[in-house]
Amino acid sequence: MKLHVAGYIGLLGICASLAPSLHAQATIQFQPRGPQSTTLRSAPPGNSSEATRSNAHSNAISADLLAIYQQTQAAIDEAAVTAIARACAKVIPDSQRSRVDRDYAAELFAWALNRRGEIRNERAAQLVEQGDLEQAGNLDLQAAKDFETALQYNPNSWRTHHNLGISLAMKGDYARAIKQFSASIELKPDYSNSHFNRGELYFELAQYPEAISDYTQAIELAGTDPQYYNSRGHCHLMLAQYDAALADYQQATQLASDSAVYATDLADAYQFLGRWEEAATTYRQAVAINSQYPRAYQNAAWLMATCPEAKFRNVNLALSAANKALELSGERSAHTLDTLAAATAATGNHREAVRLQQEALRVASQEEKPELSQRLALYQRGQSFVQSQGVLHVDKPAASQSSRIRTASGVSRPAR
Repeated sequence: MKLHVAGYIGLLGICASLAPSLHAQATIQFQPRGPQSTTLRSAPPGNSSEATRSNAHSNAISADLLAIYQQTQAAIDEAAVTAIARACAKVIPDSQRSRVDRDYAAELFAWALNRRGEIRNERAAQLVEQGDLEQAGNLDLQAAKDFETALQYNPNSWRTHHNLGISLAMKGDYARAIKQFSASIELKPDYSNSHFNRGELYFELAQYPEAISDYTQAIELAGTDPQYYNSRGHCHLMLAQYDAALADYQQATQLASDSAVYATDLADAYQFLGRWEEAATTYRQAVAINSQYPRAYQNAAWLMATCPEAKFRNVNLALSAANKALELSGERSAHTLDTLAAATAATGNHREAVRLQQEALRVASQEEKPELSQRLALYQRGQSFVQSQGVLHVDKPAASQSSRIRTASGVSRPAR
């Protein structure tokens, strides 16, 4: 899923969420909402709150606090904002200072903590990309504490409510995160990413009508973001509202014609609905956009290996595409191995298909194993797998391991 911090969340992986009756469940992987998948979006970071900026020019505020305010304009790292917070912390309890000074110091203190939390989240996102999940988790916890403390001193900051919502979503505390996004929306109802991020969490909780409502509101506020449409398309698909789902996927591809991610999501929807020719065409478009995108190759391979209409099967090309997907992904996951096994079986090499499917089962989750085992039994009998005809049922989505959130800097991260 994808959240946007008051500047983050991506797409949710739908493949694992499809019902066992969908034989393509383990292989057609709808991209999680977002560039990477739940994506939370953050608000664009600012130097100070509007109230602080206006108060900064008040003659009632002491010169030392006005000087601290000036420091906020150039505070770009954790050390700088921490220094501002410490300076303000000395003023807040000082009974010798005026109430105006103490209130203003509290506001600056809240700003500094919120900004430090954003910086820590941004650094955590970098560490996640580097594979240092432990340190990233520690920074996320520190950021959450910063946001919570900031709200004690400025409870009316929509940005801080939004950022705390991001931190809570990262910890998997969706219920509390939704409350924070709701508070942010109440304070600033015209910020589209707050609606979008809350929608991402509703999707994670399988509350699809609520998610659609939030995505729709986000679209009404900022209708040029393809992610909004793509995420709403996922919801419509889960509710079997297929025409609406396709309309949203198509709109996403029109708004982001250079995105192989959205093109593949549209192709996956076509394949899921048994619209084989449109699926094949759209997979080719996705590969043309980005020849290094593994999911396009993998799901195209699944179509060419298992399509119930023979004219869309091309077993040799399917095997080539499945191997390409494995090469590009760099991992022997259950999904990639299952696709490669199906393509291998389609060429008649059932012994190798058995070996590959057994490997897929060893790395599969418990939810994936029953369907993979059914295909293994086919290969052991010297048979190949073919998808069922017709529109198939969509069930509750699985855990959003592929969901994405977006930090204040716009970096997408996997939700926890």
